[in-house]
Amino acid sequence: MTIELLTGSAAESAASDADFSGTVNPRALRIGESLSTRAVNMLGEAFQNQWGADVRLAEAFSTSDFKLAATAELDKEMLAQYDELPSTWDQYTDTTTVRDFRPKRLQSRWRSTIGMARVPELTEYPADDRRGASEYAIQVAKYGRRFAISWEAWLNNEAIGELEDLPGELARQARETEMIAAVSNLLLVDPATNTASDVNTAFFKTANGNAPTALPLTRANLKTVLDGMAVKKDPNSKRVIARPDVVVVIPKALESQMLSIIRPIEVRTTVDGVEVIEGNELSGVSYVVEPMLDFVNTNSKAATTWFVVPKPRSTRPALWVAKLAGHEQPDLRVKADTGQRVGGGEISALEGSFEIDDIQYRGRHIVGNQQGDALFTYVSRGA
Repeated sequence: MTIELLTGSAAESAASDADFSGTVNPRALRIGESLSTRAVNMLGEAFQNQWGADVRLAEAFSTSDFKLAATAELDKEMLAQYDELPSTWDQYTDTTTVRDFRPKRLQSRWRSTIGMARVPELTEYPADDRRGASEYAIQVAKYGRRFAISWEAWLNNEAIGELEDLPGELARQARETEMIAAVSNLLLVDPATNTASDVNTAFFKTANGNAPTALPLTRANLKTVLDGMAVKKDPNSKRVIARPDVVVVIPKALESQMLSIIRPIEVRTTVDGVEVIEGNELSGVSYVVEPMLDFVNTNSKAATTWFVVPKPRSTRPALWVAKLAGHEQPDLRVKADTGQRVGGGEISALEGSFEIDDIQYRGRHIVGNQQGDALFTYVSRGA
């Protein structure tokens, strides 16, 4: 199995569905309701190991119409499972769509003043104040996976287990691809291995005012970070601006520590030798456990690394994931390279390939990522 990532001109040339010659998209098939129902029922019986179901399914697969109907049902199942699979990245990352594989501009706008100027009687209205925008570019890339089943396995009815697992496997891998794209905003992810050696120091750096620190996740340290964000100034207008709602992004190892910070209703502190009981001001802080931080980050401090970023749809978006318009969901195809019969006539893709008699399924997903406004972002390696 291989994953293919195309960028730049190679990605642009691969943008059109017409370029994927030799494949069949199940969503383009017109399957009658009765045949569709039959395919659902027979696949379900076989997956449940009902007596005689494998024999009936093998007989049904002898007709090309049923094979195509079964493929269409697998595609529907893949999309259903994709929609049902939970994801965490959209709780800390904004989402946008792009029209093609070329970079799309993202902007963070700013002005030097707020409100309108007072205008005395018979006085000319003042010109607009200085405005500007910080620009970023986001683009998507193509990710995919191929699965092959031998023609002999079809005839021997040994492919039922693989067929049953195929929709869920493709749906899971599509979700994981999105999660890795989102985590790539936080970590230095190598696309060849999907592993990260450290936090994303191209984004979390001194020039952006968010260079990594070494503070462990504690109540005091989290309060210090949030209080510091509350007095941050816009780098262009030099005015203090309201802190957007933020979310703490952590690996699984820090969840119990985070709960110990936000769960208490009251907090006891000592002020000038006097014990004071106060309400827990951090009880409303949101957090997200991102599983990919555990899976991707290979740094020795991965288990103690934590982030603070703006919530999605805030006034200062910091992290973005992009999808290709019209291709937001994963795509399942079956390879059509069976050739033609000597006497003429099409041969179903599920009769096996011309060269080696295999039946290849291909999953494809289009996604990209980009960092934005760094003002209200923070990362600590925790030690």
